[in-house]
Amino acid sequence: MGSDVAEFARRRLEPFGPAVDPEPEPVPASPPAIVLDLLRHLGLALSRGGDATERVRQILEQVAGVYAATGVTFFVVPTGVFVRVDTGGPSRMDFEAGTSDPLRLDQIDALYRLVDDIRHGSVDAESASTRLDALLTSRPRFGGVVSVLGSGVLTVGLGLMLNPRASALPVFLTIGFLVGGLRWWADRERMLSVVLPVVTATLVTATVFEWVAPALDAPPLEIVIPTLVTFLPGAALTVATVELSTGDMLAGSARLVYGLERLLVLTFGIALGVEIAGFPPPSGGSAASLGGWAPWAGVVVFGIGQFIASSAPRGTLGWLLVVLYVGYGVQALSGLVLGTLGASFLAATVVLPVCYAIQSRRSGPPVPVTFLPTFWLLVPGALGLQGVARIVGADQAAGLGDFISALLSIVAIAVGVVVGSGLSERIGRATSTWRGV
Repeated sequence: MGSDVAEFARRRLEPFGPAVDPEPEPVPASPPAIVLDLLRHLGLALSRGGDATERVRQILEQVAGVYAATGVTFFVVPTGVFVRVDTGGPSRMDFEAGTSDPLRLDQIDALYRLVDDIRHGSVDAESASTRLDALLTSRPRFGGVVSVLGSGVLTVGLGLMLNPRASALPVFLTIGFLVGGLRWWADRERMLSVVLPVVTATLVTATVFEWVAPALDAPPLEIVIPTLVTFLPGAALTVATVELSTGDMLAGSARLVYGLERLLVLTFGIALGVEIAGFPPPSGGSAASLGGWAPWAGVVVFGIGQFIASSAPRGTLGWLLVVLYVGYGVQALSGLVLGTLGASFLAATVVLPVCYAIQSRRSGPPVPVTFLPTFWLLVPGALGLQGVARIVGADQAAGLGDFISALLSIVAIAVGVVVGSGLSERIGRATSTWRGV
């Protein structure tokens, strides 16, 4: 039974990226060295775009077939690609090491447009390599100042989803600017990028616990949680769970360890911030929350902020908001009946076919552009960080329970992704080309 489930997942799994076209269109042969170089760099780019390793291998095999590269096999890990070429004599092995730094949404869009053009036989290997290099080195659509503003806006959106008091909104905006500024700086200083989660978590937590929460007479977690949600490794943990469920133990376990390490680093930063500032006195709780409209308004505010901060391609904001509202709506409404785990599973199951349906439209972006931002709504960020904060506080038992519940919800999302990919085939996405007709 278990092997049947794994085989179904391997055949139906399409969490990110365009569907595999079973009949690629060959193009005139290119020099083998150029083709192999393209395959290696393309594999790394797809991994950075959020694709599972099995999907990366499938796409590389198809690209190799388009360029008539025979006797080529691939072994893909999250940060590297092995290429083996069988020439009839001694085999040639090549390896390309990369980085785990994720691509921006505009880069992901350009990447899958390139893959689609290759499948259609409209670009040779030399031109494809040039386009790949150009998109990987391209600058963000928005400058540093605008991106920092976007970070503040998306933080306000996340805060609205927690339905806080009105006095907290300016604080969300200010701390969002701070986090965005630190991210912008970390993009230019490699050493800072390594310690960014712990530095940001420590700085934000200490500031909120020491000054902001007492000044607003508000619970500190109400302010800390939205500012740190985007540091949760939700995508890494979800893809790791999917890879493990399909039998890709090496890539899945490596990605799982990476995600847990990121989560532990964030935990350490929160604990250090609390230790520096100490717990504020209990808040009076006199101010009322904004009301039932706030979370629904928060979705559109978050979507606009994510569109700017993640440098989403032109014409995708409307599609992004559609997916965000579908994901949030299904999770919020079904959660009233099914609970957290059932709601996370159902939301992931529904969202993925919607992303593929949008991708099939001529104006629709590739699946990752609309699906990846939805992680910050599907992954129970508030629950996970609240559990982390409780662990370092007085209620350690409750915090551990929340922490485990958050991880189980990530598993539920991963299972929903597998089921949703099967539903995607039912609407015709798993067998059609990317642009649709």
